[in-house]
Amino acid sequence: MAKKIYSVLSPVEFDHQRYEIGAEIELEEVHAEGLLGVNAIASSNQPLRAERIASAIAALDTEDSNLWLRDGKPSAEAIAAITGFVVSAAERNEAWAAIVAAQG
Repeated sequence: MAKKIYSVLSPVEFDHQRYEIGAEIELEEVHAEGLLGVNAIASSNQPLRAERIASAIAALDTEDSNLWLRDGKPSAEAIAAITGFVVSAAERNEAWAAIVAAQG
């Protein structure tokens, strides 16, 4: 089932993670139904989370060493500063691997 991004209107805890007002949460429709019903979240037309992370990585200044880790990966915090939501190391690694693979 496809996931969509929703805007958080009231604090939500899902999958052991807390989302505050104004954050975005990516959910399958079946999980979103109840939260939509109590106006805890609202539909968002934002691109999927992974796409936003990849776009943020592409926007990072490759010359700014503060944005990159010693192993060459982008900093999750630098990505989060662009996306506006917390980015886990696993999400960063997945997006980075896809970018590296696409570059050949």
